[in-house]
Amino acid sequence: MDKTAEVVLAFWNEHRQQLRQSENQRAMLTNYILVITAALSGFIVQWEFRNETLALSGLIVTGGLYGVLTAAKYHERAEYHLSQARALTQTLVDIGALPNDTTGIDAARSGHYIKFRRLHRLRLHTLWTSFHAGIAAYGAILFTVALIR
Repeated sequence: MDKTAEVVLAFWNEHRQQLRQSENQRAMLTNYILVITAALSGFIVQWEFRNETLALSGLIVTGGLYGVLTAAKYHERAEYHLSQARALTQTLVDIGALPNDTTGIDAARSGHYIKFRRLHRLRLHTLWTSFHAGIAAYGAILFTVALIR
């Protein structure tokens, strides 16, 4: 492999690592929000949904909304790094460091799409964003219950 290909491959590797880091950070954020939500929910139930728990419910809503925005941002960063890695892959093909034959990859992709006809259309970032929106809705429900009690 010549020096040009090595440099391009190093940039490619960096973008793939950044993509993985975005996904790891999103997972860690989700875990933190889940732990905080569980703890606050425990306090709210223990205090029997009194008016004093309204702020805690609001904190759950805020955490859920923050999770929605942050998960969407992590997705944007992951997409950026993926697009950069794809462009660098094409550069590696163009300079001859990678073969231009994608027959095997295309066949594997088609087989995967046939095996998972519906699931492959469901975007993972939609699930994560929806999950955080669900936490915000859960907090709103707790807020409403405490408000009407």
